[in-house]
Amino acid sequence: MPGASAYTELVRNFLVDVWSVRRGTRGFLPLMTNFYVTKRCNLRCRYCYPPGPEPELPVELALALLDKIRPKNPALNLTGGEPLLHPGITTIIRRARALAFHPLLLSTNGLLIRRVLDVLPLLDHVVISLDALECDVNETMTCLPGSTAPILEAIRRCAALSREHGFALSLHSVVAPETIAGIERVLDFCEEMGATLSVSPEHGRFYPHQALRGSRAYTDLIDRLIRLKSEGRPLACSTGYLRAIRDFTEHRCFPFVSPRVEPDGRVYFPCQRIARRAVNLQDYPSLYELMRQEAELTAEPECARRCFLACYVEVDAFLASPAAAVGEMWMRRTLLGRARPDGSRRSGAARS
Repeated sequence: MPGASAYTELVRNFLVDVWSVRRGTRGFLPLMTNFYVTKRCNLRCRYCYPPGPEPELPVELALALLDKIRPKNPALNLTGGEPLLHPGITTIIRRARALAFHPLLLSTNGLLIRRVLDVLPLLDHVVISLDALECDVNETMTCLPGSTAPILEAIRRCAALSREHGFALSLHSVVAPETIAGIERVLDFCEEMGATLSVSPEHGRFYPHQALRGSRAYTDLIDRLIRLKSEGRPLACSTGYLRAIRDFTEHRCFPFVSPRVEPDGRVYFPCQRIARRAVNLQDYPSLYELMRQEAELTAEPECARRCFLACYVEVDAFLASPAAAVGEMWMRRTLLGRARPDGSRRSGAARS
């Protein structure tokens, strides 16, 4: 299938990264690059740190960054801020598809989903943030009154398109003291919509919310989610990740396997949150060359009990235990694409 090349690249990169971890070298290849097309957002979620100083680029320069990201780098997540605020987002999605990124993800709050309805079938995976079904609880998190109803409507529209066109749909919920009681209802809603659910603990810039540490309600929830996952409920986060966030156990981090490219091309080292230094992708022939020249010279941070973001901890756990990645059914579906209604398999090939 046309998308097999990108999938083969992804497997190759994973094996190279496993070897690098085992040998103690720093010759990492990217597994999932996050391109922050803009730092602007139409929500003010309390767990997001303020937008950074990195300005978004005109669409022509954003497309040039995509061209630099692609070599030896098969998987891409278009994110933000809120990526749908970028005036050229449909053009960016079309170029990313033409470059045969696979899987190609879009992470959004859903409020502006009408802007991209015609290009959603070009994506492999759509991730929409929803912290609670109850308006008062969800809007405690989004800090925007009246935001929950349109987000739920966007999810329903995406679910219908997902069934028609075969892209995967996920919801992501932040587990906060206020949302603990309703997370399982979000999981039920996911099942109703034909979606999967991923969760992560509420963070400040570095540390999980203090009220979650030692909270019996929180650990009981995570224990239930582990059990529900074992029963086949549609939880996309791995069992290893759920165990890590249950007790906030120590972990290593290899941030270079999940690079972040800022709207203006900046790449921070050792990661976006610590940001000790920055280089700009616009000054390099490709992200691969940037990583080869820069990331290999930077030791991985010992984050210990600080950052528990899934985009880092999930990948680190799979590098430490490759067999665990093989056993994650929902994650395999994300990587391989879902079956179309006619029974054929989605591919990462360009489609117009």
